[in-house]
Amino acid sequence: MRDNPAVWRSLGRGKVHPSEVLNALIELDNRRGMLGLEALEAEINEHLPRLSPRAQVLANAWLEAISAYRAAYYPRSALAKIFARIVNLEPLPKAG
Repeated sequence: MRDNPAVWRSLGRGKVHPSEVLNALIELDNRRGMLGLEALEAEINEHLPRLSPRAQVLANAWLEAISAYRAAYYPRSALAKIFARIVNLEPLPKAG
């Protein structure tokens, strides 16, 4: 999260204001777009197991905020929704 120190600061403090989260995500989106959001999400997920329980709760809140931000500003097309549904299906049983 070297790219976004607001996340680390908030995890260290153990609290964050919703407007700080939104501003951080907007700033990251303006600088790096969807790739920046995905990189931040991956980095939080990578560090999540090493965080204290209190910081893990806040890190999960950041992950939820990233997900909500993406859903609001990068809505998936109908084709992407269909593809996601197909990919998440369980494999068919083998005949025979």
